[in-house]
Amino acid sequence: MKPSSNTADMTKGSPVRLILTFSVPLIIGNIFQQFYNMVDSIVVGNFVGANALGAVGACGSLNWLFFSLSSGLGIGIGVIVSQFYGAKRFDKVSETIANSFYVLISSALVVSILCYLIAPAVLRLLKTPDDIINDSITYMRTTCLGIVAISLYNGVSSILRALGDSKTPLYFLILSSICNVLLDLLFVISFGWGVFGVAFATILSQALSAVVSLFYAFKKISYFHLTKKQLKPDF
Repeated sequence: MKPSSNTADMTKGSPVRLILTFSVPLIIGNIFQQFYNMVDSIVVGNFVGANALGAVGACGSLNWLFFSLSSGLGIGIGVIVSQFYGAKRFDKVSETIANSFYVLISSALVVSILCYLIAPAVLRLLKTPDDIINDSITYMRTTCLGIVAISLYNGVSSILRALGDSKTPLYFLILSSICNVLLDLLFVISFGWGVFGVAFATILSQALSAVVSLFYAFKKISYFHLTKKQLKPDF
């Protein structure tokens, strides 16, 4: 039995068809990845004010830098998993997945704590205007608390893609993006939380994508378990 109906052996079949089928969800996913900061900017710009919009914009490149660290780790894990999967070394696939979570969680915690501590200094080093510095620190520190969730989602997504499934991670990302929009509007318009509201909405949405992707992976993908029976899937 295959680990999931969406996984695929990328070494078999028409290369053109496989590449197109695999790459289209990735392209759409990259578009949705841009929604988080963009939606935050739109909501605070329309319902909070110019200073709040400036605060969110001031943190955009910094957040992208820290989030890229977790994304890079996920890509690296996916490369190793895909090599073992293509070589039919399924025991190594499971071992790599198990070890990857130790790396992802530990590195994400370090980056999250570091980001939280250096946020004020970095923003001042970048000469963030005094009238938005406090909101910028709030936004950056709050979103940095979601780095663990981002790392877990990126890790699971990269593993699924390494197994030939690029569609399922896209579904989780779309769900998270929709949740982010709804929570942004709720926290800003209904609760009046301003910059903190959009940042909190972002980390909750990212946590949702992490939880859902982990639940799916452990429920549907046999390689996420280390029993002997699950280490030898039947192709």
